[in-house]
Amino acid sequence: MLSQILSLFPSHTHLLTLVSDPDRLLAGEKVMQELAQRGFTIIQEDDPVLLRYRVEEARPFTTERPVLIITSGTLEDVPYDLYQPAHRVQLSLHHYFPLLAYPVLQTLSPDQIEKLETCRQPTQVLSRQKTIEYLLREVFEADLARLSQPHALLAWLNDYHHRSSQLPDVLRDRLVEGLKCCSNYREWDIDLLIRDAQAFQSFVQQEWQKSIDPFYLGMQDQVRLKERRARYYIPFSCDLHLQDLVPGLVRCGTIRPLKVENETCLPKWAQPGVTRVDGRLQRVATLLEIVNEQVRKIKDNIQTGWKAWKELAWDWAVLYSYLVQPDLAAQLEQKEVHQNLTRDIDPLFSAWLKKNYTALGAQRLPTPHHVHHIPHYLAYQGNIGKIVLLVLDGLSLKDWQVIHSVWKSRHIDWIVRTELIIAQIPTITSISRYALISGLRPADFAGDVDYSVSEGRAWQLFWSREGVAEDTCKLLPLSYDRQIDQLPELQDPRVNFWCLIDDTLDKLAHKATLGSVDQQVSLQLWLDLDQKQNSLPLETLIDTYLDRGYSIFIASDHGHVEAIGLGQPSEGLLAQTRGKRARIYPDRSTALRVQTVFTDTILWDNDGLLPDQMAAIMPMRREAFAPKGELVVTHGGISIDEVVVPFIQISKESK
Repeated sequence: MLSQILSLFPSHTHLLTLVSDPDRLLAGEKVMQELAQRGFTIIQEDDPVLLRYRVEEARPFTTERPVLIITSGTLEDVPYDLYQPAHRVQLSLHHYFPLLAYPVLQTLSPDQIEKLETCRQPTQVLSRQKTIEYLLREVFEADLARLSQPHALLAWLNDYHHRSSQLPDVLRDRLVEGLKCCSNYREWDIDLLIRDAQAFQSFVQQEWQKSIDPFYLGMQDQVRLKERRARYYIPFSCDLHLQDLVPGLVRCGTIRPLKVENETCLPKWAQPGVTRVDGRLQRVATLLEIVNEQVRKIKDNIQTGWKAWKELAWDWAVLYSYLVQPDLAAQLEQKEVHQNLTRDIDPLFSAWLKKNYTALGAQRLPTPHHVHHIPHYLAYQGNIGKIVLLVLDGLSLKDWQVIHSVWKSRHIDWIVRTELIIAQIPTITSISRYALISGLRPADFAGDVDYSVSEGRAWQLFWSREGVAEDTCKLLPLSYDRQIDQLPELQDPRVNFWCLIDDTLDKLAHKATLGSVDQQVSLQLWLDLDQKQNSLPLETLIDTYLDRGYSIFIASDHGHVEAIGLGQPSEGLLAQTRGKRARIYPDRSTALRVQTVFTDTILWDNDGLLPDQMAAIMPMRREAFAPKGELVVTHGGISIDEVVVPFIQISKESK
């Protein structure tokens, strides 16, 4: 299918190509990368005013830089002056998979469609039910007969939660229905274990604890244990297949090794899941191995796509969240390995971004890739009636690892799903947060940084373009630290589309004069309910909105990084924005003049998302435009810690 689709878009042939793609066949990463390599300027915009603006921005059309306009509607709906001269293409999922039920196919994401292409195709037309079973088996490797065994289901769930590919609801419902019929799972909450990765991990950890405890109980305790007839949902002690899974479950973090005084009294199969030292140190060692292997695969071009970088970013954030814990005495050797990996990852990620950043920014649905895709994704969720978008300014992925763990322990009925997306570059608030709120590229609003439309108005204008009344949309900065009673305003029944901004985490980062450890200590204090100012009011607000039927999404505009000052440019009024990790200039020539003094910097411009004349320079390594030698926690650059940020949905377990 991929080659068939790409054959419709030859390079250097048509000045303008118009595509109707209701099934998002062009949204796959491989397709978008290839189209970008062929020189296409890709435009996807349903708003007619913005469409016209972007088309004019792309002129003149040439065979070296052809324009590709993608619409989810019919070709005839496109303005005639674009329709008439264009090479026209009509794409349909059913055309490439005619033997499968079309409505079911439409629930698949672009990466799942790419996986479907590699699967063995059916030889006859399948009904809706048979299509669902086929997709479960072939695309998701979820064969009901095989998953009836606990070891197979446990392995599948573990792999599923480490993939960035969620089951569509219609497929999940069928899988849950089938597994509930298995006698092994009558007391399992299968639906929750599939939907909530944290619930799955907690379930496995509890069962692991129950499996180890009997080896440390005295005879009287064992008698009482038998009397209670403790139920083992995952019977590790009597299933060889489950025992074989233990090392892999430990390696990926699903099982956290239990600390024991002496592991020799345990059978060999149990020993990988216990430790005599701090379990966190063992986890650090494992994560260093995993990250090192991921970096090697990227270097060797074995894994180079966005999915590979998301997996690396996640494990990198988990690793970092351990290393900056003040009470964890990581070995000097481990810290040196981490520093070496940092030096490897930064240039690799920078090179990958330069090649793929624009292509990922072009196709925003059905899966968001950039922060400016988020409002469009929210609007795309047609069954969502009321929305709260909570922007946690400066929330890094490593921060979220810590916050998620604490919040989930306090709110066991929360179901949390986390996706990873790309912040706008430069990763400064005035660019990235505005893009997140407005749904616009910087090229649409940042001809100069002092754009006139406020964030609140930009939020209203976005939803107005979606046909939503402006008085039902509101943006409000939260003011917990200023003792302002905002509750009456936050309970306004007229507002269905909230955007709430909390800048607490950004303030914690910028005040961390002792580096990342300082910032992490402040984060832990913010999560501590014994502190005067803590996260509980925010958690309560989230809970209140959930109870009132709102869908809750949490987004970040950028992460942050610990950096060392390399000196400060003295460019007078030439710079539009003077950040510690990024300086923005009105044109390329000015940026180049500054770069002649600060040679260890990256020039970032002409990325298809910034205005044509705007350019930025950013330190090449983890350095900052600050007094030489000064330690800062800041943002603005293109490190993986600043660019890859979490996008979270919180819902409540139905009772």
